Amino acid sequence: MAPSGKRSRWSRSCAWVLVVLAVGLGGCEALAITALGVGASAGVTHTANSVSFRTFTASTAQVKNASLLALATMGIEIVAARQRNGVEVIEARSADRTIEIALESMSPSTTQMRTAAKRNALVYDAATAREITEQTVLALTEMEQRAKKPTTAQRTKASVAGPVASVARPAVLPVTTRR
Repeated sequence: MAPSGKRSRWSRSCAWVLVVLAVGLGGCEALAITALGVGASAGVTHTANSVSFRTFTASTAQVKNASLLALATMGIEIVAARQRNGVEVIEARSADRTIEIALESMSPSTTQMRTAAKRNALVYDAATAREITEQTVLALTEMEQRAKKPTTAQRTKASVAGPVASVARPAVLPVTTRR
């Protein structure tokens, strides 16, 4: 009899606490609803903030190559690269994370990159997503610098021609005389 009596007293105590809270907070419905909304949106914000977005002034092919180079530099295994609804998707895997990079062409020379790193179905890794994006920026910058750097043939041609050949001269100089 004692255990059920204790349970009964505990149940009554809880009921009284709930009644007092309900009566005392009756006018605070707006506050309770706001608190509930803030709690719910915090999860959405966290999820949204754990996905890294970046827009590049580069073609989708260039950003894809830079992303693949970034993943290789970080030692992350590339699982697949495919088109899904007109968006280039790269799937990769590290020790305990699955990574998805989506590249959407906004114009021939503009690409938006979305990077998500997941530990499991509910937990995202914002730091890894940001690092992959930053490594992609570095790889793209290096690729652009290599493309602008003159080749050995171009340097040889310029050195044979000499510095005079590179200076543009007017065809005819006007002659002026002073009196």
